Amino acid sequence: MKSIQTKLKGPVLTGIFMLTLAGVALADVDPAAQALLPEVNKASGELNIVISLAYPPMEYTEAGSDELKGFDIDLAREIADRLGLEPKFQNVEFPQLIPQVVTGRSDMILTAFSDKPERQVQLDFIDYFNTGNVFYSTSDHKDEIKDEKDLCGKTIAVATGTSWVTWAEDVGKSVCAADNLYNVIQIATQAEHIMQIKQGRAQASVIGVEGLADLEINHPGAYYQIGEAGNPNPYGIAFEKSNTALRDSVLSALNAMKDDGTYMEIASRYHLEIGAVDAFVINGAAK
Repeated sequence: MKSIQTKLKGPVLTGIFMLTLAGVALADVDPAAQALLPEVNKASGELNIVISLAYPPMEYTEAGSDELKGFDIDLAREIADRLGLEPKFQNVEFPQLIPQVVTGRSDMILTAFSDKPERQVQLDFIDYFNTGNVFYSTSDHKDEIKDEKDLCGKTIAVATGTSWVTWAEDVGKSVCAADNLYNVIQIATQAEHIMQIKQGRAQASVIGVEGLADLEINHPGAYYQIGEAGNPNPYGIAFEKSNTALRDSVLSALNAMKDDGTYMEIASRYHLEIGAVDAFVINGAAK
């Protein structure tokens, strides 16, 4: 893996708890992007964004705080500002992201959510960040687990309902004997995965390259990558399939952010230049 070295509007109500946002510079409203908005958003003045905490550096809160931080959070706030809307974030468990949008309870998903062909049946994506999957563990396993084959028969904690689950299972099938596959268990958050490893209930987990980079930055030497990164894929901002007006208004705002350097500035705040895209693409995941 390569080394990866607003206007504050007060608390934003989620369906679970109150979240506040760190202040960043407010962009001017983009009239061209704003003009493309659906009437419902123009009328409400709100952009309802569903996320799934916590996955630093993409979306997270620090211990003892309910202040939302992260690349996805800052990106969403900047988009909302340029559309002249108030961003409202709702945190749900990962498997509830798609139902939240297709039932109209939220306008869009922006939360390290992979653009996958099977998801494009219900959703349209604007691909905004390139990622890849890696196995990782705590450094005390370095002598025991050096590559993917050393994980055969081991327990791997993976985020519930994510594409990492099937990816880990598929890698296990490709490198292990049929009677000694990976034992993939699904647990909600990265913090819980790490706890499972530290308590000996799991030996490894799966994370995006950006997540492992964040661990390396904040906890030097405490974690390590097992094997090579695999399954390169884009994270996408996801919309209900028929909501093309909102999709196109967000795309217009993103393109302006790319042109004026704001997109890369936000990526740089979180040391995420490695995953920044050259252009925003609709439904770019390979079929």
